[in-house]
Amino acid sequence: MKAVMEKITMMTQMGNNQIDDINSSINRYLEIREHSKKELINKLLKKSYHIEDILLCVENFSKQKLQSDERYAEDFVRVKFEAGKGPLFIQESLKSHQVDTDIINKSMSLYSKEDWLNKARSVIEKKVSSSKVTREKLVSFLQYRGFPYDMIDQLVMEHAKS
Repeated sequence: MKAVMEKITMMTQMGNNQIDDINSSINRYLEIREHSKKELINKLLKKSYHIEDILLCVENFSKQKLQSDERYAEDFVRVKFEAGKGPLFIQESLKSHQVDTDIINKSMSLYSKEDWLNKARSVIEKKVSSSKVTREKLVSFLQYRGFPYDMIDQLVMEHAKS
């Protein structure tokens, strides 16, 4: 009986140590930058923690507002927008991180259609100033960056006039 009790105590301590390790890891990740829940879970799974413990810890961080998919999405949109990525690229990236569609839409609304067009124009100016670009290459370039077709058509027509 004593051996069984010692084993249960040892397993409980191991579980608590794992929870502490998971919490420490989450703290370190979030000190660097915002992370989505999915990112945190994937990083912690690579460390071979138990999924139940990971989910419990990540949910606790979320409930305490220490982790927020909303903040993550807003930051992600801002960084990618500044890097010249288009709305389609950004939306798909956030979906791949399992960010809720409502959160994605709210984060994307931080920028107007005119903001996206202006960003695309600045991206085109950089591309065109560095080399001679054909219409096809310009279309392909903007598609790759994740701009929608209606914006691409408008921008290509503007570019052809200049």
